[in-house]
Amino acid sequence: MSEVYNVDRGVNYNFTTSLIVKSLIGLLLINSLFSGVDFSQIGLMKGLSSIADFGLKIVLVFVLFILFKIQNLNVIKVVLLASLLILGAAMGAFYHGSEYDKTLALLLNMLLWFIIFCYAKDLERSFNIYRFSVKIVTISLIIALILYFMAKQGLPVKILGGSWLYDDNFRFSGTFAEPSLNGYFYGLMFLMVALSNQKYSLLLALMFAFTTYISGAKFSFLIIPVLLGLVYFFKIKGFFNYTYQLIPLSFVILFVSLAFIYYDLFALIASHSSNSATVTYVTRLGFPITSVWHLSDYPFGTGVYGFKSTLPPFITEYCKALSGLDVNCSEMKSYLSASNPDAYESFAPKDVLSFIILTFGLPGLLLFTFCICFFSSRLKQNKNNFVILMYIVASVLFTLPFRFILFYSFFMFQCYIYRMSSNK
Repeated sequence: MSEVYNVDRGVNYNFTTSLIVKSLIGLLLINSLFSGVDFSQIGLMKGLSSIADFGLKIVLVFVLFILFKIQNLNVIKVVLLASLLILGAAMGAFYHGSEYDKTLALLLNMLLWFIIFCYAKDLERSFNIYRFSVKIVTISLIIALILYFMAKQGLPVKILGGSWLYDDNFRFSGTFAEPSLNGYFYGLMFLMVALSNQKYSLLLALMFAFTTYISGAKFSFLIIPVLLGLVYFFKIKGFFNYTYQLIPLSFVILFVSLAFIYYDLFALIASHSSNSATVTYVTRLGFPITSVWHLSDYPFGTGVYGFKSTLPPFITEYCKALSGLDVNCSEMKSYLSASNPDAYESFAPKDVLSFIILTFGLPGLLLFTFCICFFSSRLKQNKNNFVILMYIVASVLFTLPFRFILFYSFFMFQCYIYRMSSNK
């Protein structure tokens, strides 16, 4: 990413071209902002968001090929990624062959997003995608906040079930299906705006911080102050030189260590939380723990969705190990029950790294660690960008699964890097 600090000006495209590109990206963002929301409740076809997501990305990729051509280096990168994904799909079919539709959807989604990532610089310098995205996000958030405060006054504004807009504890979910996704994204928006020099940055930062607060996102409450504290310590001469590789490595070490310290950790959680409140912790931390255990029998993983056949024994062992503590393992156990098809259908890790470990085993863990250290080293020239990257990395390790908003937020972060460097 060293080239991002010398961004040249892009081509000025005509109004029609700009309208087409921004419409596609804007609709892709809006669809991402509704990650996980089930619109079939209001009569729309089930899976409409996924269909729209694929359609928008396919058309956008076609437009990108026309506008910016196909670069040989990008072709090599896409071929390498496709080869890795095909290997994962083949392994998954061997262990659990009935998930062809989900497997193909995941592979196509990742390939399309990877192509869009390759053109992030061209899109930003030609169409100001970051600023455009911030405007859409801000408008969407203001509307959601108005509806939320109307709901707090008892007005019937919630037209969808589930945790859309707010959950049972009235935590703010915004446009997302759950408060944790809302907290993650607006925590990211807060960092990007607070660490930038854009217009109205203070006002936007306050609004995004307030949104993160009323989302009740525990992870954001923990990690954001830590990362902002690093910004201060980076001012100490030489401090950053010893931390830009150590910080991401420490995240991975903490992730792996959960498999060995889990009992004492849950004993601490049980002593400070009610039994019902521990469900979130048991489920979210359960996948990092069981995915590391999974390595003992499957060091090379079991491919894409192969874990549906190979992980259940480890979940059983996990819940059995916690049976002596006052914690609630009901959600994890529901993934084992043949009488609960809905739970089985949604059976997937609650974080990205667990999915990678279960799919590709130890090689996947090592490749992930190498990638985050590589990107950290490329961003070490700009400490603010490094801090934002660490927020994304920490989120995909502990709270963020494969969702539309994960891919869009990484794309938006790329555009942010190019925009901030061009403003210097």
